[in-house]
Amino acid sequence: MLKYGTTIWLILTILLSLFPIWLLLYFLGKQLISLYKFLKQKVDNVRALERIKNDLLQQTAKETREENNIIVSEANIIANVFETPKSEEPEKKTESVFVAVEETPENKMIQEKQKKLLEKISYEANIFKKEWKLEDYEKKLIEWLAIDPENLELNKELANLYFTIWNHKKALSLLKKIIEVDPEDHNVIWQIWEIYLMMWDYETSELLIEKAINLKPNNPKYYISMVEIMYNTERKKDAVAVMEKIVKLRPTNSNYIMTLAELYEEIGDEDNSKKYYFKVLEQEPTNEKAKRKIQDNSLNN
Repeated sequence: MLKYGTTIWLILTILLSLFPIWLLLYFLGKQLISLYKFLKQKVDNVRALERIKNDLLQQTAKETREENNIIVSEANIIANVFETPKSEEPEKKTESVFVAVEETPENKMIQEKQKKLLEKISYEANIFKKEWKLEDYEKKLIEWLAIDPENLELNKELANLYFTIWNHKKALSLLKKIIEVDPEDHNVIWQIWEIYLMMWDYETSELLIEKAINLKPNNPKYYISMVEIMYNTERKKDAVAVMEKIVKLRPTNSNYIMTLAELYEEIGDEDNSKKYYFKVLEQEPTNEKAKRKIQDNSLNN
């Protein structure tokens, strides 16, 4: 009997001695779970911003292509309307030395050769671009620019290539050259912003994106960029205020509304968070994430 009692006493002693360890492990586990949820929320928000930014880039690229097609069509129409009709009378000779030089057979031959060369380079460059032969594409663009160095579109194309292959030093040099000629090119300003953001220069990035917003105040892409800066610099309340502007610009975009709801949740404003999760469901009744978030908030309350 004594032996049995001693055994029980030893077991109880061991259990009591282990109790603080269990308690510590329990609280440590709770802390780890909370930390995991916090980090997951941050990652989700960053991914949401990145997804929205990529969608905007694709949309902007499509709009730019459409605008360029319209501009080319309009230019052709204007050229046809204002084209000087050819006179049936023989051209009168002019004493202008410049015109005489321009119309010499030798000069015409040089211009024709240059035109054919540019057409050949353009054709080859497009093939290399489609086949993703970037080194050959770069060489062709440089060859093209050697003939036409002030061509802004070519400079932009080469800058985009360098940006794509992460040669930000060369891209930045070309983009700065372009912005000197056209300081109101908000797309180029945005590209420069992207490079400075990658270099963690948030101060310069913010100044650049403010300029882009001033030039194009209705473009949500630039406001998203500002949200990204503010989020990365721990100014989450300011990020929320900018995100509110984006939702006002695009009130039917459920991605923007979802991001705003998540930002409100992150700063602890559960009422506004829940409000915008419900707005997401108004746009997308089957959105499982919004449903889950509303249910989680209801359980917490």
